[in-house]
Amino acid sequence: MGMATDILGWFNTPYPFLSLEADPIFTIGSAVIGLFIVQSNSSLLLYHFLVGFEDEKSQFAILMSFINLGFGGALLRETLFTAIALLLSII
Repeated sequence: MGMATDILGWFNTPYPFLSLEADPIFTIGSAVIGLFIVQSNSSLLLYHFLVGFEDEKSQFAILMSFINLGFGGALLRETLFTAIALLLSII
């Protein structure tokens, strides 16, 4: 929807649309999503480490949690510092 309004010229923003350096909504939203991914997968990993993981379903859940933890960490690495800089420039 946003891309269609941008192409048709209805949506003119003072910053480039979906730019990691300049779009504050996209950057801050991505940083919040990255924080949620890291927090939720870390708590799932801690739960499985405390309870134990003997069956295949638990081992698969741990594998997926480690993969998602890496994805969330990479998302935070790309967006967190830019989001903090954008928030500080607003304040």
